[in-house]
Amino acid sequence: MRIHTIALCLGLGVTPGFARMAQAQYDVTILQNVGGQGFDRPVAINNSGWSVGEGEFYAVLWSPSGKATVLQDPGGLGGNDARAINDAGQSVGASDGEAVLWSRSGKAKVLQDVGGRDDSWGYAINNSGQSVGYSNTATGEDAVLWSPSGKATVLQDAGRRGSSTALAINDAGQSIGESSIGLGWDAVLWSQTGKATVLQAVGGGSDSIPFAINDAGWSVGYSSTLGGSDAALWSPSGKSIDLGAVLGSAWSDTGAFGINDSGDIIGSGRYHGRIYAFLLTPDSTGILPATGVPELSTWAMLLAGFAGLGLAGRRAGHKTPAA
Repeated sequence: MRIHTIALCLGLGVTPGFARMAQAQYDVTILQNVGGQGFDRPVAINNSGWSVGEGEFYAVLWSPSGKATVLQDPGGLGGNDARAINDAGQSVGASDGEAVLWSRSGKAKVLQDVGGRDDSWGYAINNSGQSVGYSNTATGEDAVLWSPSGKATVLQDAGRRGSSTALAINDAGQSIGESSIGLGWDAVLWSQTGKATVLQAVGGGSDSIPFAINDAGWSVGYSSTLGGSDAALWSPSGKSIDLGAVLGSAWSDTGAFGINDSGDIIGSGRYHGRIYAFLLTPDSTGILPATGVPELSTWAMLLAGFAGLGLAGRRAGHKTPAA
């Protein structure tokens, strides 16, 4: 199998779907501001156009028309933040230190805090209503899977150091995140039952972090190297493919941030010293490679630099995980 980088801006070798998106005329909808302070930050959108994020001290759900629904504050203390939304309109995040699941109508369900310390956070939700994140316990920070009813399952701590966080979940119930292992942080895939598989690092560094997982269990992220970072693709068994090597020596400090069910991968990195975004797409077989490094056969880089997509710092804080 080959992997290609595809350019969007000029239509050079572009797939038809992306070409249509690049050439489309877009309507602008201003999302309703609910706090009166002009501060809104939407962070996630579902396939029906509903989006979530935060306003001034509020977690907010916006309809496709831009109408805002303030999500219920279960503690009444403010400091709410919605982080993810599924296709049913359910969203997940936190309210005053407690992980929360909100219904489409905005009603809040506080998710079980396994540590009893009022310090939990929901980062991702799938279309079955399962969500993942972390809870602080007496021994540290545990990655957690919550059922739609709010019951918590503590995910296996691969490093046994009491420091794990789950960052994404697919519709099959598999989740990914990171655990403190050895000298750094390792990328981890958890099964539906919570069993951990440590994902193989690339590049010889001490840190890896995954950002996205598709429904087949393939995940992407990056691993640190001696001189920066390399984008990585991980199979469901945990084997890694160094996407930095696939991109070639002109690229450095690369990271992959999204993968869809077709195997298309998006990311960014430095190309001849400047930051660009890239798209990697499988060849006509549509099958991700089982072994080895794919051959890079044809490519054209994106012309628009995405300076804001530089790799995030490690563990930038509980409420703002690397993304």
